[in-house]
Formats: sequence, C-alpha cells, structure tokens
Amino acid sequence: MLGLLPSATLDRVRDPGAPVDLYRLLEAADEPELIDREIPDNAEILELGAGSGRITHPLIALGRRVVAVDFNPEMLELIEGAETVLSRIEDLDLGRTFGGVLLMSTLINAPDEMRFAMLQAVRRHLAPNGVALIERYDPEIGNDPRPTERHLGAVTIRVSEISRVGQLIYQTIDYDAGTHGHWQIRIEGRHVVSDDEMLASLAAAHLRLLRWIDPARRWLAATIA
Repeated sequence: MLGLLPSATLDRVRDPGAPVDLYRLLEAADEPELIDREIPDNAEILELGAGSGRITHPLIALGRRVVAVDFNPEMLELIEGAETVLSRIEDLDLGRTFGGVLLMSTLINAPDEMRFAMLQAVRRHLAPNGVALIERYDPEIGNDPRPTERHLGAVTIRVSEISRVGQLIYQTIDYDAGTHGHWQIRIEGRHVVSDDEMLASLAAAHLRLLRWIDPARRWLAATIA
C-alpha cells in the first residue's frame, strides 16, 4: 500500500476521496512476478492489506487465486475476481490456511506489539509447507538524503526531506498524477526494522526465515518454525 499509513499526515490537494482515488491510479511494479515466482505453484494466496487490488489484480491475471484482506471497505469495493474480507490484519482469523501469505507495503515497520500481532496473523493462516512473503523498508533507507523520483503508471512519486535518526526515518512523499490529482504524506519517525529485530520477531511468532529474496533485504520468505 505504498506507505499511506494511519500515522502519516495526508494532504488531499484535489478531493476528499483520496487516497482511494490515488490507489485507482497506482500500478504494480515487479511485485506480482516476484510473488508468483516465490509462492508455491497452485497455492491459494492470502493478501494482507490488499488495498484496492494494485497487486491482487495482476496476480489474478497470472492465474493465481487470491483472498484479499483490508480494513477499508471503499478499497475492497475496487477489487474484482478475488474473495474479499473486511478486517484488520491483527484481528483476522479465517479458520483456514493458505499456501502463500503476503504482508507487503512495509506494514511490518511498526511498533513491536503491532508487528508481533501482524506476524501472528500470518502464522495463523500459513499452511505447514506454505511460504509467507514479507516486505519491509530497506535497512539503509534514509542514510542517503538525496531526493528520489520514480513512476508507477501515470503517477510520479517524489521522495524528499529525507533524514534518518537512529532507526527512525523521516521523509515527505509526493504522489503527482497531473490533472488526476496530487497527494502528499509526511512520514514522521517510522521505525526501520533491523535484521536482528526481524529475525527475533519471526521467532516470537513461531516463524523462521527461509531466505532474503533481494540484495537489499527488503523482501524475505518465511515459513512455520
């Protein structure tokens, strides 16, 4: 969900429907292909924090079966072709397990108690031989204060005013969709989870690391301990 979090301040430059309107415009990058590669073939996927289906829809196009979970009913209404569940991640208990569970969009970069509750939800729903994919901030985020710019479909994403104090990241993120709208958030002191913290949190939730997926260690695969 690209960092649009309850703790951030959101300035709606265009209309009060944002950020739903923003999510309508955002497209997936390379996440669907990564997920399809790492999750076992034919496994049903539980997507925690699915938003409006930015990742859900490409996964369905790849032939994957997805159950999409989000706490925002407006977001879930935008999802087509998947089973949807309205719930907070921490409260979710579907009474069934999945071959793949996704916890993306740096949701794991949260205070210890919330991080543990999310990982418990992953553990509750992960099949014995299943794989959980978890995305966090790059551990080096904020060490380089230079502004960045990238594009997701019709949206230009600019990150500026970047600083790092210990394990806390501060930055401003602008989402510029031209005539479609402009949204800005300010991240104020969000925790950057270290390798040791990540491993300890997994162990506390009775999960274990299978592998770090990318060189920056933003993505990891885990299974039941």
